This record gives sequence, C-alpha cells and structure tokens, in this order.
Amino acid sequence: MSLIRVKRMLKTVVKILFLIIVIVPFSPDVSLSESDRDLQEIQTVTEFSYHAGPGDTRETARALTLFGAQHKAVLWSAERLIGGGLLKDFGDRQREIFCLVADELQFQVLAESFSEKNNTYSITIKTAVSLSDFVKAEIWDAALEEEEMQFSFQEEMEPAVPQAIDPAKELSRAYRYVRKCHWRMAIIYLDHLEKKYPHWGALFHAKAMGFKGMRETERAIEALTSACKLGNQEACREIVAVDPSE
Repeated sequence: MSLIRVKRMLKTVVKILFLIIVIVPFSPDVSLSESDRDLQEIQTVTEFSYHAGPGDTRETARALTLFGAQHKAVLWSAERLIGGGLLKDFGDRQREIFCLVADELQFQVLAESFSEKNNTYSITIKTAVSLSDFVKAEIWDAALEEEEMQFSFQEEMEPAVPQAIDPAKELSRAYRYVRKCHWRMAIIYLDHLEKKYPHWGALFHAKAMGFKGMRETERAIEALTSACKLGNQEACREIVAVDPSE
C-alpha cells in the first residue's frame, strides 16, 4: 500500500472519529427534555408516486417510488431535528447524506399499488428516522468519497453503472461530484444513469446543477424543464430563478 493511500486512510479515520464526537453530543449522563427524547427518533408515514415511462420495468418503478417515499421521510425528519437544535446543518453535503440516510431506513409498507391506466406506481411507508441514522450516513459518505478518490481517470470519464437498481447510492455519488465542482464528471456520470433511469426527475435536477456549475444556462434550463415535467417540484421552482422570463 502506498504512503499516500495510508495517509488518506488515516485522515478518513480521524474524520470519522471527529464526526462521532461532534455529531453525537449525547451521553447517558446528559439530561434531555421530554420533547428532545421524542425528537431523537421520529415516526413518519410518507407517500410517494412515480409515473413510469416507456422502458421502465416494474422493478425500476417500484425502486424509485420507494426511494422517493424514504427520502421524503428523511427531509421531513431532518427539518424537525434541525429546528429542534438536535441536528446540525450539513451544508453542501446535505443532498448526498440524505440519500444515504434514506437508503438505510427500516420501513413498513402500508399501501402499494400500480395503476395500469396511467403507469403510476404509488407506495405508502411507515418508518422511524433517528439521529444515529444521520451520523452513520455522514460516516458512510466520507468513506464513499475516499473510495471514489481512488478511481482512475478512465473510470471517471467512462463510469461503470452496475445493473443493480440502487438509486440512493447512485444519486448520492452524483451529488458528491457536484459538491466538489467536478461538473464534467457529474454530467458524464448522470448521462450514464439516464440510460438506466430515463424518467427520473431527481436525476435531471442533479444534471441541471452540473450545467449551472459549468455556466451553461440554456442546458440547465432544459434539464430543469425535464425534471419539472417528470414531477420534481424543486426543479419547477428553480426554473423561474434561472430563467425569469418563464
């Protein structure tokens, strides 16, 4: 093992220990209010629908619908935890970390259906989101970033996209490229993912971030428009900010 890689691994270990100390400010000796105890694990029921397009398999549609419901639960829980002063703001790492939190959530499916009439998959889940879920996800995010730093230039320019359907980890990787301002790598990677998920609004929204970073406004607007048409409400709101004429 090279000296450079050893140093990187040590740096990652130090970062993980720091995260554990900083993000988990609680110990058995710390007195928490009743409301704080309630906030440490938040029970949620969330529903999400995905409109499947031509070429989407039932498996793909279900995976994207389930991720949408899990991610929705994470967003809602994080808002409450941050508002209660129990969770820090993750800043520009938030999107990638929230994807990883969603990926690991334990859940119970309360309702699930697929409408043949309009090709819409819907799912309702019950889950619990805790502070420890965010701690684990941030540690995992740091480990994935370290792993990706070892990729060769060829792997970055011609990323291999596994056949396994894994939207949370795949979208998280795209967000890491965006955060690190690796705009071209982000677009190339998202282009490959688009072949796998051609009707996923979140993917096109992430691509718009890459185009905005490259100052390619017209392509950013095009990506936001595609994301909006595919049901991504955040993209719908951003179109006006990017292009006031809309």
